[in-house]
Amino acid sequence: MRNLFVSGMCLLALAAGMRPAYAQSAGPAIQGPAPTLENPGINVTTAAPGSPNVLTPAGTLVVEPSVQYMHTSVNTFVAGGVAILDTVLVGNIQATQASQDAVSGIMSFRYGITNRFEADAVVPYMYRNDSTTNTVVSTNNTTATTNARDSALGDVETSFHYQVNDGDADWPIFVGNLRVKSDTGTSPFDVRRNPLGIAEQLATGSGFWGIEPSVTMIAPSDPAVFFVNAGYLYSVPTSENAAYSSTQSITGVNPGGTIRMGFGMGIALNQKISYSIGYQEDFIASTYLKFNDGTSFKTADLSVGILNLGLYWQMNPKSAMALNIGVGVTRDAPDISLTARIPFFLPVF
Repeated sequence: MRNLFVSGMCLLALAAGMRPAYAQSAGPAIQGPAPTLENPGINVTTAAPGSPNVLTPAGTLVVEPSVQYMHTSVNTFVAGGVAILDTVLVGNIQATQASQDAVSGIMSFRYGITNRFEADAVVPYMYRNDSTTNTVVSTNNTTATTNARDSALGDVETSFHYQVNDGDADWPIFVGNLRVKSDTGTSPFDVRRNPLGIAEQLATGSGFWGIEPSVTMIAPSDPAVFFVNAGYLYSVPTSENAAYSSTQSITGVNPGGTIRMGFGMGIALNQKISYSIGYQEDFIASTYLKFNDGTSFKTADLSVGILNLGLYWQMNPKSAMALNIGVGVTRDAPDISLTARIPFFLPVF
């Protein structure tokens, strides 16, 4: 059953993967970047019979359509310019309720260059629906609600995975990964804004390139597979000329780096069905914004923790189905995400 462990359960267990489930805030009063896509991680496929390899077999193309739904809600109270969460104050208060829904259609392609080296590409298309209600609590309460909907291509990315060892002598299997994320999605700094700085359209990308090296450890131990992953995402600083309000524009963005760690376990129920549970934590450093008037702004650090539950079904030798639910357990994480993917294994040579 070892091949089932390392293939099906790693596909699920690493589904939370090495991509942040929530992008950095773009800055003061900015409707930030779109929620980013859940990473399929090392999309481990069925290993060649009798081999110790966990990546896509040489000469095999995996085509994986998937769909993801993500919901995020934020309730904030501001008093005297200070944001206060989950509390009630007496006096002049501004309350903000924001709800974000995103549905993404994703096409992924993986190809086994050798039995220990694979490359993949991910092409996402995102639909967003955001609603924000601002209420100023005073003698005469005033409430304003804004709704925005948009759809566009997201950030296309490519990854490379290399299996370092074969797990002999009860050693765990190590896989090195390198992911490159583009800025093909609509940037949060390019969206239309009204004179007050309120966005009139929504971003579908982060607005900058990213490079992420990472390592994954996989340890099969019947009837379970344990996994640990760790990586660092470096986001490339950019120069901008983005109007922020009637008097200000953003001239530079230096995104904070992201340290990410994850761990979990998968268990096979039989030769075709397995399930997994895992936890992923992203520590996102502050982003620095520069304005045309010489001022700057530093966003808060973020801690994004997500509990992932997955189910994998090997329908036949050439296709499978994977379902994943992610639940945010920290304040900065999305409330919930649901993902369904169906990989098809197509021998090319």
